[in-house]
Amino acid sequence: MRYRTDPETLREVPEDPDGLTAWLDRQRPTTHAEWTEVGQAARLLHRLDEAEHAFRQADDTPATRLRLAHVHQWQGRFTEADRAFADLLDHPVLGHFAHQHAGKSRYDQGDWRAAERHFQAALDLRGDPELRASSELALDAANACATAAEVAVELHRLIPPVHRHGVRYLHGERPPHAPVLADLASVLAHGPMPLRAVQDVHRYHPHLDAALADADWLVVEDGKVIATPRCRAFLEMVNEAHTRAAADLWPSPPAIKVPPVDHPMSAAHTGDTPGARLFDQLRALRQHRGDAHAAAWADEGIEVRDLPADDPVRRRVEAATDRRAARPYRPLTRDDRAELRDDLKNL
Repeated sequence: MRYRTDPETLREVPEDPDGLTAWLDRQRPTTHAEWTEVGQAARLLHRLDEAEHAFRQADDTPATRLRLAHVHQWQGRFTEADRAFADLLDHPVLGHFAHQHAGKSRYDQGDWRAAERHFQAALDLRGDPELRASSELALDAANACATAAEVAVELHRLIPPVHRHGVRYLHGERPPHAPVLADLASVLAHGPMPLRAVQDVHRYHPHLDAALADADWLVVEDGKVIATPRCRAFLEMVNEAHTRAAADLWPSPPAIKVPPVDHPMSAAHTGDTPGARLFDQLRALRQHRGDAHAAAWADEGIEVRDLPADDPVRRRVEAATDRRAARPYRPLTRDDRAELRDDLKNL
């Protein structure tokens, strides 16, 4: 029953799902050991009802309760799972497993700092190198997700004021699509931009289609968006306005180590000042998170919508968003992530 651990979800993935499925379908368990094996295989294959049934047929031992709680975690029955894990945290033999699984449950729920505490506790209790490596992997993943969530708060705090402050430096003709164009100025002023990227940047903007259809300002050809000469003059003014606004708001920004992202907005060039370059880097990070959020909703198979904070779908979406948004932070050390958070908070 060989498997690997997905470094982003921290879930086990069977190496041979077809073979494991065939094996599971042949089983007719009667003993505790056989029911345990069946339950583990069924969980790995996400046949969670079968896994729950199997563990309820096995002997009621602390290990069985731990395995059953793991199934409840994957079923999204977090209250039951967390209660069972908590009952076993002080177990003399299984305590480190309970902390590891309690951490994974918190990880699934997007409670990153609580997950970190459990993974650290598991690591402190473990001596086996393979088990320690598992806890290290989980601890680093939770820290990267926490960084993504906390940096997102700072990005939301830092970027909109540059746009608002920059308005005072605009003059002359204002196009009817200024809100759409302003976010694209740092790319479109220097050349074409992929249509898909433009649509992603403004995926929630109600007037994007009108802006793309106005040939006085934008031209769409061969899957690319091109600014007209008239538009380019406005975009250059926007970039200058944002450069001046960033200088006003961040007169002496520190040399912040912003991780690069694989996003079209990484090509943005607002200006050559330290504040303007920082503005571009932070916007690329924010757009990367926007893509992560859209992908999380797509995985749920539903349209983006407002939901109560305790709604299970919203909680899944927010956790999945943080996991995807954490990708640029994963190559960083935990110290580098902490330094980035602190630098942004102090900006």
